[in-house]
Amino acid sequence: MLTRRSFMALSAASLVAGAVPALAHPLATFGGGAFGSYWRLSVPGTVDQDAIAKSFSRIIAEVDQLFSPYRADSVLSQFNRHDGTDWQVVPDAFSALVAQSLALAQACGGVFDPTVGPAVARQGFGPIRGVAGSFEELAAQPGATRKHRGGLTLDLCGIAKGEALGRMAATLAQLGVTDYLLDLGGEIIAHGHHPEGRGWQVGVEMPGGIGVAHVLRLDSRTVATSGNSLQGYALGGKAYGHIVNPATGRAADATLASVSVLGPDPALADGWATALAAAGLEAGVALAEQLSLDALFLVRGSDGLKSVFIGNFADVVEI
Repeated sequence: MLTRRSFMALSAASLVAGAVPALAHPLATFGGGAFGSYWRLSVPGTVDQDAIAKSFSRIIAEVDQLFSPYRADSVLSQFNRHDGTDWQVVPDAFSALVAQSLALAQACGGVFDPTVGPAVARQGFGPIRGVAGSFEELAAQPGATRKHRGGLTLDLCGIAKGEALGRMAATLAQLGVTDYLLDLGGEIIAHGHHPEGRGWQVGVEMPGGIGVAHVLRLDSRTVATSGNSLQGYALGGKAYGHIVNPATGRAADATLASVSVLGPDPALADGWATALAAAGLEAGVALAEQLSLDALFLVRGSDGLKSVFIGNFADVVEI
């Protein structure tokens, strides 16, 4: 399983009950397994489902081989086992995502940090062991990565699923599929139109999956959600989640149920959702405002659940 994160955006088609309208082009929905979760594609009309499924299976296998911390033979695991500080030759796709992760870490002041794996493991989540570090101790160039100190490790779970989603969307474009809603374990990208002629709609779940907080319109963008509702535990009367603030090495703010980020780049939407969730409510909202991100924060309070919209996120909310 590649990811330890909780993704809570779901296809509105599976959430809204009622009569099904007659469609000029019937909606086909099919899918398969991915990273211990699933992928699901909805398209109007007829497509070559076998060709799409085979392409997606290849992408999922490639991303898993590159970035999975659960596979001893993955490129990431081999990098983590290497104790030297010399440049390691890696596939270009690996070094490119490392470079993107380091740029994101720099932009957010380190609340997203690809060296966070050991801290996550200490909270009881994830398999990565190593020393505490900082993204500033890693480097990447085309075809190579390095660590500046032995024992440092990489953890790309907060961005790798977005990388896979982007590759899957690119494959659909190559196959000539222009109208679709693609859901990869709750991280969703849409393109074109629903058979009814409208934009695609998705729902963002309330904590615990007890209902839908908001229904959104996706216009050729990705929505990525990060939260602790589905992956956490209680101990001594306190709640602990898998999202860790790298600055403290501890679980992020428990009052923040989830953060959803809209954006054109699936990997960046994935990474920013991780960063804002790790930062916590106050710092996360300030960061989203500072960087003009489109984000939705679902906040637990004594009077129930509160929604905080940043940027243009509210413009896509249907209810």
